[in-house]
Amino acid sequence: MNAQLRRWLIPTWGKEARAIAPGLYHYMRASDGLYTRFHLRVEPDGRGLLLANAAAAARLSPAGVVMAKGLLEEQEEREIVTAVQSRFKGASPDVVQADLQHVAGIIHTLLAPEDNYPIFNLDELNPTVFESQLFAPLEVSIPLAAPDQLVPLLDRLWQIGIPHVTFLAPENPDLAYLVQAVERAEDLGMIAGVRSRVTDLAQGKLLRDVAQAGVDHITVIVASMNEETHDTLLGRGDYSYVLPMLADIQANEVYPMVEIPLVESTLPDLGETLAALQTRGVYTFSFFAIVAPDGMDDEVRAGALPAQAMPQTADWIEETADQLNVRFLWQPPVQRDPRQPLVAQVLQGPRCSGDVAARIEANGDVIPPRGPHQSAGNVFRDEWQTIWQHDAFTRYRERIAAPTRCPDCPGLALCAADCPREAAGWA
Repeated sequence: MNAQLRRWLIPTWGKEARAIAPGLYHYMRASDGLYTRFHLRVEPDGRGLLLANAAAAARLSPAGVVMAKGLLEEQEEREIVTAVQSRFKGASPDVVQADLQHVAGIIHTLLAPEDNYPIFNLDELNPTVFESQLFAPLEVSIPLAAPDQLVPLLDRLWQIGIPHVTFLAPENPDLAYLVQAVERAEDLGMIAGVRSRVTDLAQGKLLRDVAQAGVDHITVIVASMNEETHDTLLGRGDYSYVLPMLADIQANEVYPMVEIPLVESTLPDLGETLAALQTRGVYTFSFFAIVAPDGMDDEVRAGALPAQAMPQTADWIEETADQLNVRFLWQPPVQRDPRQPLVAQVLQGPRCSGDVAARIEANGDVIPPRGPHQSAGNVFRDEWQTIWQHDAFTRYRERIAAPTRCPDCPGLALCAADCPREAAGWA
């Protein structure tokens, strides 16, 4: 399924008498013996976002929200029609019935249990997604921490209405911490993912344990299918675990995804890397570039991509991904930090998974996906609406709402959020 925000449902008749209460509603639906996790997130203005396995979604008008909620709660059609007519005046039963069938068709279309990762490039979204239609990120990335920190944090995020979390595993992670983090997210009803180096995921029975805990997707870092290139960036011997780990992830019925760092050494073999991984059952990739401002000394740049090379590089990558028929996600570029080795930045990875995501530190600090590493507030101390309207997010929304394409840009998905050559749009 091509995962994107597919369509608006806009029955424009009448005015609402009262809308569904804002919040996050969680449902499970079976299809052919498999289950799809639905999250219906209702915004304060009554509109909503219906996510299926956090991989595909449809935006809903206030009337569409009432219909979707009724269908997912398995109410009788006549009950739903009555509920809609009581809330929205001016529509005949025949019109409501036709719209209800349309919503039912979309729910059926979204039943895709094999997709367990959100692929949202910003050009698939309307920039106004950051205004009233979206009151919080679709996903957050959280560095792994002890349960006494993560459990209350996950509870708070669920209360806010964030349906999806990815845990960022450090080198040599605490195995019990990671399993308990996944278990808590799953207990709440969240989509749960893990981002890890394969060496660290290969410790003991970690993969089996996180799979049994209910992890939905695992993102592993693969720099290259050239062993020397890969191990130089990710550690000696890491390459030997890549293919066995991908096979084990799939054997444990977890959705595999590969994150590829874009630096000078990974580009020459990138096409071969994508093709080789596709043959091993990987169809979803994310890319993050480590970029150096123009004029940075080559020795300091240390293999990071020069800013001026970004559009051409992105064009080639998008074309290659299209030819191979694989799904891809652009993560915000990371600015080269001369204070640390390039390999350290590769291991740290991107700030978060994309432009409809955010980074939340274990202490509750919320960091926008791009720009300076500046906290917009703390989920334990501040109201979410205050955080969402913080200058850090406001400036970010203003930048992505402004036109960022230029005559030199070949219409790239990467350019939808910000010009990849502009350091202001890097993390």
